[in-house]
Amino acid sequence: MPAVIYIETHGGTGIGGSDDHAGVDIGRTFTEAPAAATPEEFLAHLRRGDAEARGEQGSAAKWAHAAMALATRALALGGGRGYLGGQQRGASGEVPPPAQRPEPGTVLKMAERVIREGAARKGQIAADVGPEDARALLEAWLDGIGLDLRGRDLIAYLQSEGFSHADLYRRARRIHDRRLRAAVDDGAKAVANGDLQAAVSGLFEALVPAVPYMPATAFLGTEKAKLRDRSGERRRVAVIADGIGSMHGVTHTIEQIRERGVPGFDVDIVGTDPGVDRRLPAATELEVPFYKGMSLGVPGLPDLVEVLAEGCYDLVHVTAPGPAGIAATLMSRITGVPLLASYHTEIATYAGMRTRDETLEALTRAGLGAFYTAPGAVLSPSPSADASVIALGTDPARLGRWERGVDTERFDPAKADRDAFPGEVKVLYAGRLTREKGVDLLAESFLVAHASDPRLHLLLAGGGPEEGELRERLGERATFLGWLSGEDLPRAYASADAFLFCSGTDTYGQVILEAAASGLPVVAVAEGGPATLIENRHTGLLCRPDADQIAGTLLRLASSPELREQLGSAAARAARERSWERSMGQLAAGYRRALEAAAASQSQGLSRAA
Repeated sequence: MPAVIYIETHGGTGIGGSDDHAGVDIGRTFTEAPAAATPEEFLAHLRRGDAEARGEQGSAAKWAHAAMALATRALALGGGRGYLGGQQRGASGEVPPPAQRPEPGTVLKMAERVIREGAARKGQIAADVGPEDARALLEAWLDGIGLDLRGRDLIAYLQSEGFSHADLYRRARRIHDRRLRAAVDDGAKAVANGDLQAAVSGLFEALVPAVPYMPATAFLGTEKAKLRDRSGERRRVAVIADGIGSMHGVTHTIEQIRERGVPGFDVDIVGTDPGVDRRLPAATELEVPFYKGMSLGVPGLPDLVEVLAEGCYDLVHVTAPGPAGIAATLMSRITGVPLLASYHTEIATYAGMRTRDETLEALTRAGLGAFYTAPGAVLSPSPSADASVIALGTDPARLGRWERGVDTERFDPAKADRDAFPGEVKVLYAGRLTREKGVDLLAESFLVAHASDPRLHLLLAGGGPEEGELRERLGERATFLGWLSGEDLPRAYASADAFLFCSGTDTYGQVILEAAASGLPVVAVAEGGPATLIENRHTGLLCRPDADQIAGTLLRLASSPELREQLGSAAARAARERSWERSMGQLAAGYRRALEAAAASQSQGLSRAA
């Protein structure tokens, strides 16, 4: 917090000093006291509190610019191998060659070291980074923000009367946002063409103008946190949400976290979409490749860093490998704040199904491996999801369980309205109308069943890329309800006779739980999360992913109201055991486990250092 606020809230006397090791903010922060003839008289004024802090407050921008000035003094004005080209010649009279481009991994190490060792007053000299790395970053930053100044000229600019730290920071942010928009557009095309390296390179170039401010902002946040008495406060968690503006299971889960809270924790939902606690401005939007109509907001790096630093979070929870999730993962590594991830979607499988491109699926799987092996803990909703996460390289010892819940007051068999929807025997599907949700198999299975029993009518609640194709294929044998909300969705569940779900890629199957709570017998493919949710022949019927077997099972249900009643009643009883309160309790247990593991790891690290 600013010094003036600290004094007002904690008491004491505020004094101002620039702590200006870089020599660029001389006299810009100072202490004002009544005139004193001797040093002793001046100190007496201070002891009495007869003094005021004046001038500029400290800021992350000031720290970042001071670091650049120190680097310039050490690497340019000091001469030697780290010389910053363009200002003076070496002993041989030759100008050294231009600086190399900075390596992303090395820049990450430097940022991490600033955060973790910024307060250290002694220590060993790092062997894995050196003056040339610092020189490369400084040159890249100056080029990136279009500042054609080096050496003494740069120092003079930072010292000049009209210089503003805030203005230079705004300039760097504007350039970063501009480049980020271009990098996202170009990167999407590069990934589509299989050139992942070009996409990563373009993204890193866009980040360079903002990089020096990232560790400065985070370090300032940790210093502010030290001034805050948090005794008796609950642990704070930042849940990073990507793409929750679209309709899918993760969106609903995030809504439940906001509405119900996580016992024992203060949770903030952070993201670029509406309906979050801390909304990040999106520098641009990323159209999800090969998925028309779905986009993700891409936050500027400084905005995310500032929110995480100001929030004083004890744990970061990433819910998807989207732009915000990836950036938050990097920030967690740099700052040392413990990281937890939750696994929701078989993204690599989706990419392969939608594109039929094995190379793209492999690239996606490799990216997911990097994302899900970084956290200290990963929460999975089902045994099938466990297997997927382990296949990505995650240590099984880091896995924990987090199942979803259902609101049995909202989803209730009593809400049935038999006249609300067409059809004598109503078969319902709810969810996205996409290939990866098995809608091709669903349509084929239903048509086979309908050919034997014309009483069947399919109700489709949802939307997606394959809707047009399904409308043409199903014709008058189906009614498309669109996305249902409020009481319309539970009424649709309760009014149907059976629920049909043919996805083999769902990690959990939230809609199956909602159907069960509504007393609806479910026919589902025995793969993924549904195979765990449904007790075959007791709370529902599981099938192979075969249209004839699914159709035969559906016909069996259609011909037996007694079987529908038996399965639906058992499903409703089982669903009552899967409340959202239970789900949030599992999430809280996952948070505690992640924090305990991080504390143990830190303790082991200190022991080795000693």
